[in-house]
Amino acid sequence: MASDGVVAPELARVKPAEVAERVKANEIVIVDVRDEKEVAEGRIKGSLNVPSSVFKSDDPAALDQVIKGPLSGAKEVVVHCHFCKVRGPTCAQALNNRLKALGAEAGTEVKVLDGGIAAFMEQFKGDGALVELPEAGWNPAAQH
Repeated sequence: MASDGVVAPELARVKPAEVAERVKANEIVIVDVRDEKEVAEGRIKGSLNVPSSVFKSDDPAALDQVIKGPLSGAKEVVVHCHFCKVRGPTCAQALNNRLKALGAEAGTEVKVLDGGIAAFMEQFKGDGALVELPEAGWNPAAQH
């Protein structure tokens, strides 16, 4: 499962600054695998919320709908959760595996946001072009 404690080491990690540039240029699709309550605490603008349960389901139908729908034709997909230590990389790996199973991986590269939304917000929470925040600002619950 992991080498040196890293989940899904075969998937590239992308730094928040690179993701920010690509988001502004509309060059990538961001997949946020957190639950709705977490997403309400702040999100990357334009990100697609697909809860981690979709990736963990024994029935791939819901994931297939995402792949054939909003991810159709995407060249680069960056997956994230809060810190991207386990949940995000695990979901990214499941997405990558499903793309391969469907024979759709040729044009889509799946990556993981290094440090997750926490690292992204640390750098860009003040940039309204990149993030959507509740009125109270970025203040995630401590249990993530």
